[in-house]
Amino acid sequence: MKKGVLLIGYDVERIPGRVPGEKWVGRSIPENTTAVFLEKIRRLHEELEVPATIFMVGCNVAQNVPALAACRDSGWFEIAQHTWSHYPIKTIVEDSPYKVFLPGLPFEKIEEQIARPVEELQKHLGITCTGVTLPYCYYRGLADRPDILAFVRKYNLHYVRSYGRNHHDYGPVSWDVQPFWYERQGFPEILEIPIQGWMDAQWRKEHGWENWSAYHDWLKEQMAVVAERGLCWSHVQHDWTSLLEDESLEWTRRLLLAAREKVECLTHDAFYQRMSATRSDV
Repeated sequence: MKKGVLLIGYDVERIPGRVPGEKWVGRSIPENTTAVFLEKIRRLHEELEVPATIFMVGCNVAQNVPALAACRDSGWFEIAQHTWSHYPIKTIVEDSPYKVFLPGLPFEKIEEQIARPVEELQKHLGITCTGVTLPYCYYRGLADRPDILAFVRKYNLHYVRSYGRNHHDYGPVSWDVQPFWYERQGFPEILEIPIQGWMDAQWRKEHGWENWSAYHDWLKEQMAVVAERGLCWSHVQHDWTSLLEDESLEWTRRLLLAAREKVECLTHDAFYQRMSATRSDV
């Protein structure tokens, strides 16, 4: 039996003029990136029979309904949300070579970011959304923000994927950071599923966007750690990063092939259901 668990999460977030910032990437990103990605990633997962989660920005749901419906109907994807329009929910102050500062949204604007994608996914696709990835991710996730966790509960989301930075507000995140329940904050039914290691965009910006071979080697090294230690790894890729210097998704294919051999692959919701079923404190 495979010990480690890999949860593949695709953050589908391309918003022309905003996300990603072209100056940060250093080149233009095609405006149709999301549509191209959804088609190609569906075909790839259908072929290889590997489950994954699509975290979709809510403002792009309506214009991508056929592609999202095809992903849903394939049986290999959970479709969850990535907030309405991809603004940071918490403030980020990176102690990194880039000294990034991103102010979090005012509190009065946060509820809409969580609520509207739930409504859009139900309206256009009949999907009951159960999870959210918060843009940019944060140190300690929402452990210090019970006010935001209250919105997560209000809209019946079971898990959040928000812990993706270390104490430098950058990467990597230690493997010791494993999924946990927000019990201390008063939300014992909400599971945090952290993103360990490096977020793909961070690693590739530091080592070169075209350096897929080295990045793939790094990913396989991390997968070996996950398998050996029996860990849970929520791996993040984006629509635009996946296609950047790899329009055929060949490197994603290689990752999925390696994953099938070494670890158990689940959607984030399936992992949440497993964790819920095995709890001894409820």
